[in-house]
Amino acid sequence: MSPDRPHPLSPEHPLGHVVIIGPGLIGGSLGLALRRGRLARRVSGVGHRAQTLEEGCRLGALDDFTLHAGDVAPRADLVVLATGVNLIVRQAAELLPLLKPHAVLTDVGSVKGVICAAAEPLYSAAEPARAVFVGGHPLAGSEKRGIAAARHDLFHGALCILTPTPRTDPAGQGLALVRRLWLALGARVLEMDPVVHDRLLAEISHLPHAAAACLVNAISDEAHAVAARGFLDTTRVASGDPHLWAEICLANRESLSRSLRALARQAERLADALGRGDAEGVTGLLARAKERRDALERRTAP
Repeated sequence: MSPDRPHPLSPEHPLGHVVIIGPGLIGGSLGLALRRGRLARRVSGVGHRAQTLEEGCRLGALDDFTLHAGDVAPRADLVVLATGVNLIVRQAAELLPLLKPHAVLTDVGSVKGVICAAAEPLYSAAEPARAVFVGGHPLAGSEKRGIAAARHDLFHGALCILTPTPRTDPAGQGLALVRRLWLALGARVLEMDPVVHDRLLAEISHLPHAAAACLVNAISDEAHAVAARGFLDTTRVASGDPHLWAEICLANRESLSRSLRALARQAERLADALGRGDAEGVTGLLARAKERRDALERRTAP
């Protein structure tokens, strides 16, 4: 393989020391996939609850753990921030002086604008031999949370968006490493501007959660008593952690507000057609939704 085409990650060409900060569902699944595939020589976990980290070792997601990032960050080749959006911003700044030259820091936050705006000036302003930051977001979560829900195959077939900017890693080695990581885990990798990422994720990820929450809150107690599987399937994501999702929604509030207003306009169009008894209009709206949904299903099928 030519020098400008690095080996894909494999047991023969693994990562060195990977540190996962916040090994919950996403971070724990990452650890499981790395260790099961022998894609890293060592996987360390960092968190604030020893019980959770001990469970990560027991489940096979971690080789070891610590409550203090400073214990392992200076030896890490790759550090993955798998905490909440606001915490990622703070941790990226705190880790910079701890990381060794040419180490790579990445994250899995679902809002990229605020993270990249905070982290990239710090890392790009550092001397050339310092660590680099690469924004990332694997679209593979669920309403479940915690390392007990982690799966080694969580990222297989999932989309992972990387959000480099002109300030990201001028030599490109860190970006290439993060891309190799997600490809090795079976993900499809797409690069995107952080602002574009947040606008699109507001529509296809944050809006569904907000809409599901609104839908659950809109039904009466009387209707709640007869809700069946269809309603539960439609509103599944509303069971996500409210503190986590409040943080995500607020971090992407401008794009999400626009998306919610677009949803409200669609609801008004349907309500108006129903109010007029416009069978053709109602059918047209539903038919267009079915056509777009079916096309999406075909496009995303394995």
